[in-house]
Amino acid sequence: MRKTMMVWSACAAAVLPALAASTAVADGVPNQDVGQAAISSQSATSAATSTQRNPTNQAINVAILSPGAASGAVSQSNSSAAQSAAGNANSTAQGAAQSGGAGGGGGVQAIGQGAASEQTADSTATSTQSNPTNQAINVAILSPGASSGAVSQSNDSAANSAAGNANGTKQDAVQSGGGSGGGVQAIGQQADNEQEADSTATSTQSGATNQAIGVAILSPGASSGAVSQSNSSDADSTAGNANETKQDADQSGGDGHPMKPQPKDGCESCHPSYPTVQGIGQAAYNDQSATSTATSTQANPTNTAIQVSILSPGAYGGPVSQSNSSKADSMAGNRNETTQHAAQLGGGRGGVQAIGQLATNAQSALSSATSTQWCPTNLAVGTKGGVRQSNDSSADSAAGNDNRTKQDALQTLAGFRWPVVVM
Repeated sequence: MRKTMMVWSACAAAVLPALAASTAVADGVPNQDVGQAAISSQSATSAATSTQRNPTNQAINVAILSPGAASGAVSQSNSSAAQSAAGNANSTAQGAAQSGGAGGGGGVQAIGQGAASEQTADSTATSTQSNPTNQAINVAILSPGASSGAVSQSNDSAANSAAGNANGTKQDAVQSGGGSGGGVQAIGQQADNEQEADSTATSTQSGATNQAIGVAILSPGASSGAVSQSNSSDADSTAGNANETKQDADQSGGDGHPMKPQPKDGCESCHPSYPTVQGIGQAAYNDQSATSTATSTQANPTNTAIQVSILSPGAYGGPVSQSNSSKADSMAGNRNETTQHAAQLGGGRGGVQAIGQLATNAQSALSSATSTQWCPTNLAVGTKGGVRQSNDSSADSAAGNDNRTKQDALQTLAGFRWPVVVM
């Protein structure tokens, strides 16, 4: 973390001698000083763990000498899910307004603002499923017209993790000088923000097994419903930072100085001068880091659908859908918008104006996605319906930075010269 300190640019530093010199003539002149400091430190940690070991589902239907026997649909599932979220939100607003006297002499005004924010968010989600098993067995013996319902089997392991930081810093300073004499104005603004978000999601599925067996013996017209089997492992991870810093500074100098009589020698150079001295220094720092990792591993998933018909004319097995999928998605992103605005309006007679703006932004985004599938197996034997089998492994990774910095500076010095009055 960068140490927080008030940063004055070289142009603002030029105002300091004028401030020192003004003390010699500041008797009876209003002095205004505003100092603001806001410091925020946030930390959020979230962890979610889901573990499932050796879950087993069994559905067995046996029909013997039972014409027209029927069994309902069978739905079996083993699921392990873990979700974790960690987030920080910080909003800092600083406002300072100074107004000098409406007449007479000038004024000395100084505003200093500092805002520092540090945020850290860590999120971890882990889902582990070991040796989940689903079995659906239907046996029809000497049972004409026996039927079994659809079989749906699934083993799912999912892990979702998200970590994010959001920071909005707004600094506003307005200074208005006196109505006549010169004035000395100085504004210094600094905003520091450092954000870090780490997100990790891991989903592991080992030895997932689905079995659907239908046997028809001496059972004319026996039928089995559709079989749907799936083993899936999913891991999603997201880490992101968003920072918006806005700095605004407006200065308005005096109208000039009142008419002063000149010596008879006509020495115009001896004419008293009350210039307006204005200085603005703005600095914005932002450092963001986002790391996202998603890992999905599926080892030895197996789907088996077997339909056996013996001396069973017209026996029918429904369609079979089998799938093994491993998917990992990872995303890390940073977004930073810095806007700096400075406006100066000088007095009626000569003036010194200086504006310095500095904006630095460092962003780092790392994204990693890994999907691994070992020895996936789909087996369909003796089915008369359509067979659909798939083994899918996919990994998506994205990392991006978006930075928009806008700096605007406007200076105006009035060219009007006060009339010279000769004594």
